[in-house]
Amino acid sequence: MPAYRHQTVVEIARGVKAFFGLAVGITRGKVPEVGSPKEEPRRPAPNRPEGVASRHKLGDINPENIVWILGSPRTGSTWLGEILGEPEGKVLWKEPFFGVVLGLRNHLANRGYINSGQFLLGEPHRDVWIRSMRNLFLDVGRARFPNISSRHYLIVKEPNGSLSAPLIMEAFPESKLVFLVRDSRDVVASLLDAAKKGSWYGYDSYEASVADALRSGGLTSFERRSEDEFVEQLAKNYVTNMSAVRQAYEEHPDNAKILVRYEDLRENPLDSARRICETLGIETKEEQLARAVEKRSWENIPKDERGEGKFHRKAAPGGWKEDLTPRQAEIVEKITAPLLERFYSRPR
Repeated sequence: MPAYRHQTVVEIARGVKAFFGLAVGITRGKVPEVGSPKEEPRRPAPNRPEGVASRHKLGDINPENIVWILGSPRTGSTWLGEILGEPEGKVLWKEPFFGVVLGLRNHLANRGYINSGQFLLGEPHRDVWIRSMRNLFLDVGRARFPNISSRHYLIVKEPNGSLSAPLIMEAFPESKLVFLVRDSRDVVASLLDAAKKGSWYGYDSYEASVADALRSGGLTSFERRSEDEFVEQLAKNYVTNMSAVRQAYEEHPDNAKILVRYEDLRENPLDSARRICETLGIETKEEQLARAVEKRSWENIPKDERGEGKFHRKAAPGGWKEDLTPRQAEIVEKITAPLLERFYSRPR
């Protein structure tokens, strides 16, 4: 311990002082630091989420444990997100719209500003703003989930931000990607139902991914455009979203991605959920995963909460045959043919 301490203070200018200290002593252990900084008062530890070990700091997100669910709206992303986010050690973030915020860049980029050094999100400073957007997501995530720790998995349901999938995965190259795919005709049929007056969503407050369809041509209500025109726009939006995710998927590391078809998920949800966890290395207890699947099965949804005009509509692959006219089905198939052929071998 120090046996002698001395401190000297000299005024070198009016209101400005210089000081230095000296401590002399003998110790058998670590040499103590000079000075005696005031010790921070000890604060009681906050309540920890179930399964969080004390060595994991609260309010910390591990990017390697972020799981992005991307694709298109109405592909079952809510269902899958709730299944994966249910077991211990998982946190579900529904629709942060991170990709929507990044997608705003496209409006200026398409006007020729993409290579401009004046453009805040221009190519000359890409590495800077990509890093900044990453930090923005993590900072807001910590505020949104103050009890999260680095051992948790953050499940992010982000179908409406799928247009920005390449940018999202560029910002988080170490994160995990679930590419959720569904037959384009069933997707359009579900979106069409959701957009109708009196439906669970309604046209005027419709999903962000079809915002362009709502504004296209200055039209602001479903009744001001033909249904076939709207179907055509929905099909184009599907292609835009799915193509963006496909690009991100192809560029992402093989050990951190998985492609899941809604039809397979619907046929055997537990096997599909188990395959996702095993492929992506998500630590999950089998009994908890099975419980999550059972809890959110179609049969357990109250009958008055499912059906036409409801969020839970059909969950029946191939239901488009009853929902779309032959002309509408033809429009969707023509526009989305490359994706149907890629994920379903051929249009069915």
